[in-house]
Amino acid sequence: MREFFSKGKVLKSELDIYRSLMESKNLKEDFSRRLLHESKIDFDKLDRKEVFNEQTALINRINKALGQKTFGNFVPNYKDLATLGLFFQNDNLNAKKRIMLENKMVNFLSREDEVLTEMKHIDNLEFKMFVKRFNETYEHSLLTEQKELLSNFIVSFSDNGLGLKVYLNEEIGRLKNAVDSEIVEGANPALMENFKKVRAKLDSYAKVPLNSTIVEEVFYIQDLLAEVKRSEN
Repeated sequence: MREFFSKGKVLKSELDIYRSLMESKNLKEDFSRRLLHESKIDFDKLDRKEVFNEQTALINRINKALGQKTFGNFVPNYKDLATLGLFFQNDNLNAKKRIMLENKMVNFLSREDEVLTEMKHIDNLEFKMFVKRFNETYEHSLLTEQKELLSNFIVSFSDNGLGLKVYLNEEIGRLKNAVDSEIVEGANPALMENFKKVRAKLDSYAKVPLNSTIVEEVFYIQDLLAEVKRSEN
């Protein structure tokens, strides 16, 4: 992510254009059409050859590091993304199809609530198969608690995050106890100060809504504490 989507990278610029539309909602029709028009201008300014080369390099990196099965991951709003992609790259479409695409995007931008329309097509068996593939892929590269965290995060959109909240409530409690056991009198002051910062970070999660940043931070705290335990042993 840092290599291909950091500030100044062409894929970051393209992603920002997609996000500006995908995350917009409840817009008036005239503003929606103006936003679509201006977004298309920004999209066309990007060097498509450079975009293609970066996409190719990213795909190769994913294939080598994670495996081709990664591209089988379920994307709940894939139809909306596909429609937007077609809107941006509609130069080969006739006038009628271009207008139909624009109207479809206008309707999307005027929606009042986020609705994952594709969720109804995913049943429990498909979820279980996906999580099984995930666990097999990362069997030897992730800690057990990290796999459990990511598995819960992956399927969190199916139950409004309820399972993830339950898991994190227990896991954050476990991590707090683990950090507390490392904070002892007479130990390295700098190390103890860092542990206290980690403890404060864990305490702060009770004051904010659950989000992907918390999941990411917990993931790294799990790794940190596991590494400390390995060093002690």
